[in-house]
Amino acid sequence: MPQDTGSPSTLALPARAIAAQRSAARASWMSPAAASAKSLLYVSDAGTFEVYAYAFPSLALMGTLTGFNRPQGECSDSAGNVWITNTNSLNLLEYAHGGTNVIADLADPTGYPVGCAVNPATGDLAVTNLFDVSGGGEVLVYKNARGTPRPYGNPALHYCYFDAYDDKGNLYVSGSASGGAYLLTLLKPGGTALSHVALTGGTIYFPGGVAWDGSSLVLGDQKCGNREASCLYRASVSGATAHITGATALKNACDVAQASIAGKQVAGGDYEYCGTRHSSVDLWPYPSGGTPDKRITRTETPVGTTISEKP
Repeated sequence: MPQDTGSPSTLALPARAIAAQRSAARASWMSPAAASAKSLLYVSDAGTFEVYAYAFPSLALMGTLTGFNRPQGECSDSAGNVWITNTNSLNLLEYAHGGTNVIADLADPTGYPVGCAVNPATGDLAVTNLFDVSGGGEVLVYKNARGTPRPYGNPALHYCYFDAYDDKGNLYVSGSASGGAYLLTLLKPGGTALSHVALTGGTIYFPGGVAWDGSSLVLGDQKCGNREASCLYRASVSGATAHITGATALKNACDVAQASIAGKQVAGGDYEYCGTRHSSVDLWPYPSGGTPDKRITRTETPVGTTISEKP
């Protein structure tokens, strides 16, 4: 496996200098109450190489998972199990809700995984490779979240960032061309390749997270308005076009890569490379956005989030 060099090239964040960091070697831990907690917010920290679990929505720290090599995107399934992309070790690790032991370890045979999504109808796991070891990125789909994945690509798509399934089993993927232009692609159920989806009604300057809020596709922008700011766009999809219908401003945030939506709240890790304040984990009202309802500052380089719900 490749060794981490401290290069930001495998980070699903706008290009910037970032030092390689690791926390002191320590064991993973979880509060005894974590396993029975109804909702847990997991936040990956690509700077400390750890993943933090918080009670949601109180944001009380419930535990820390250790031993990663640039953890980034996260996703959870209907059982509350959580998948974490372990980018620079080229694999994905699964944990039970509130657990500290790895219950599954999937190798990524082609590249650097940064995002993931679980199909709620089939249990398939779709993983985005930011790029492959031999070229552009792609999506890998592991049937039933096990075994050898099937790859899906698009000739125009060079970098793959994050992905999400809608309620019909369509998989949407945020990415960009080799020159940096934003691209939204779609893998339909039974499809054989990622098709291009035209975006109208607004401009996304840097690929962010992708989510489904129950009625709308939600697309993140890590450089909202081409500034050091983050926002979410709600979009309606018709055929091969996604039209932006509304925006959620994540105020007081420099860079939110992958946000998670739960009801009337959106949670995200804010990487404050702007230098105005410490990096943090924040909760904003959804879809209205605005200033955070809650903020805690215990992170270095937060990237991915997921909300695990105990059945």
